Amino acid sequence: MLKNVQEIVPNVGLGGIKFGMTRDEVKVIIGPPDDKESLPGFEEEVNDQLESWHYDEYEFSLVFDGFYDWRLVSIAVSDPYFTLFGEHVIEMDKASVLDLFENNNVTISHVEDVSDDENPDLILMESEESGMMIWFQDDIAIEIQFLPDVEDDEETIIWPE
Repeated sequence: MLKNVQEIVPNVGLGGIKFGMTRDEVKVIIGPPDDKESLPGFEEEVNDQLESWHYDEYEFSLVFDGFYDWRLVSIAVSDPYFTLFGEHVIEMDKASVLDLFENNNVTISHVEDVSDDENPDLILMESEESGMMIWFQDDIAIEIQFLPDVEDDEETIIWPE
């Protein structure tokens, strides 16, 4: 695995990959993605201003936003290799994740059952303050998505230094 991109830093990035980096800056650190795709927007139409990069071997994705000059605005990981506060969260049970959050002063702002026919027993736990969303399947963490910090207007991104 890539040692320089292992630790999730809330509101900042994934190791050496920081929110606000350009696509070229990210390529220097981890190389080109295995797959690229435009993401659906709010109306479920493809949005050419959102580009998702997938890295299959490392099981993570990066989203770049054309509105912000193609800078990195979202990261999602689903491999147990990645760490948060030094712990491997993917495949951790929900009670342990809650303990980890409590021990690191992370406030849970929202928990929702997002189950459907294809994904029964799917729970989304969110910490708006830390810009993190964690999905649990059968009470086991399966994915973490995290975002940069935003101003009080909830739209203006605060890019990490």
